[in-house]
Amino acid sequence: MDENWWAVYLKDLESEGKRQDALTGLNKMINKQGNSLPLPVIERLLQSSTLYDCAVDEKKPLADLTIEFLGYCLEQLHIDTTDEQLPQVLQRGLTHSNPALRSLVLSSLLKELRRQSTTSEIHQLPGNELLFYVLDELRQTETQCSATAISILTIVLSQRLNDADIQAKLVQLLQQNEIIRCRAYELGVMLAKHSAASLSSVEFILDAALSELDNDDVLLQASVMEILVPLAEQNHGLSYMERRRVFDLISSRVQRIEENPLDMLLIPSIMKFFGKIAAVQPQKIIAGYPQMITCLFDLLQSGDETVLPTAIDTLANLAGSVPGKTLLHVHFQPAMEQLMKKYSSYTKSASSSIKERVLSSLDVIYSLEAPPTGELSNILKQWYECFAGGQHINQIMELVNTPFPDLQLAALAWLKSLCKYRWGILNLQRTGGAIEFLLSRQRDLHKDVKFLKWQIMEILSVSSDFTATETVRFTAYVNEGPYYIQSEMNVATEPQGNA
Repeated sequence: MDENWWAVYLKDLESEGKRQDALTGLNKMINKQGNSLPLPVIERLLQSSTLYDCAVDEKKPLADLTIEFLGYCLEQLHIDTTDEQLPQVLQRGLTHSNPALRSLVLSSLLKELRRQSTTSEIHQLPGNELLFYVLDELRQTETQCSATAISILTIVLSQRLNDADIQAKLVQLLQQNEIIRCRAYELGVMLAKHSAASLSSVEFILDAALSELDNDDVLLQASVMEILVPLAEQNHGLSYMERRRVFDLISSRVQRIEENPLDMLLIPSIMKFFGKIAAVQPQKIIAGYPQMITCLFDLLQSGDETVLPTAIDTLANLAGSVPGKTLLHVHFQPAMEQLMKKYSSYTKSASSSIKERVLSSLDVIYSLEAPPTGELSNILKQWYECFAGGQHINQIMELVNTPFPDLQLAALAWLKSLCKYRWGILNLQRTGGAIEFLLSRQRDLHKDVKFLKWQIMEILSVSSDFTATETVRFTAYVNEGPYYIQSEMNVATEPQGNA
């Protein structure tokens, strides 16, 4: 199909009465052509002003057809970020009033940049023009494209971070409303993570973010805290936060609650901030800011279900790593033991959502990627016995025997983690009815419950803590698979044996 054919259809788009038929014809033809369109044709289509006039949001049916067609064009473009003409080709799409169209173009650009990232060959951009268009997206009122724009800029902006025009654009973002400023802060953090040099280039953005922590807007402060967390994942980012006394500044808000009751609204965000930092820097937070950990334990003991979800998740972050568990044992063992008893009471009397959250948090704490040392195993054993009130799994079995699949799944997931420890298997052995439940083939159980039971039996089948007869039964169960259905005759005649 020669270029003249496409020109005729583009000409028809100038007449509003012909647009529907013209767009339908364009879509049919580009589908029929496959990937064989010449580059000059694609570039002409992508730069047609009349085509973009059909994509305005108010003309919904036409806009959908236009975006569909432009999507086919972008698929065939094979974006070359070193091409000096690329900004001109993409300009109409990147600056269009329809956010769905901008999203389409941005996503195509991001796809190519991610491809380059996987091959470690980020091509040098020939100029700033394309970056300006993407930076301008951060100033749009709609939010649907901002994440894509930030992802693009995170990959390529480091090439030109010290360019005066780029710096001026970034400064302009910091002079906008709080939504746009937060996008700039997020971009600044993502760029700062690359290297100490990149952090130095965007330090003015990070400093602006920190200044928001003295803002009267509690929601804005909470957003900024959330944005800053990834900065601590690299040592150079953590060093910056320490130089700027970020942790001292945020922890001081907890101590000022009596002076300003509004700060109480910030407590969940502060806990989340310190918890996420502790997940990557446990020594810094647990040993360095004991007042924050004490505040967390107070929240966890409070029974206040408006703050418990965040507090429970925060403890999982603190105790999710091996160093985190060890540090909590060294510095907060009495508080951890009391908390395990409180967790036990929550699984009996709290709402279903809190029960599930507690169990999921405990599963995170007891899950390990490598076999535990004897010392760590003993720490976790002590914590568990505070929860259970002894060396058994009676409370877990009570939760498993409820009629609620989500609660059953959460309890069994934790039990599976406990069975990675020898003391966990021994506790299971001591609990009457536990083995029988795991070996049962109840048809009314949720399929995910059946699968978790099977996974636990898979662990038990290779344990040396059972007799040869028991191991044969366990192995047979595992070999039958998680969803095996016994015949009625087998159920009636199968010997029960002893667990």
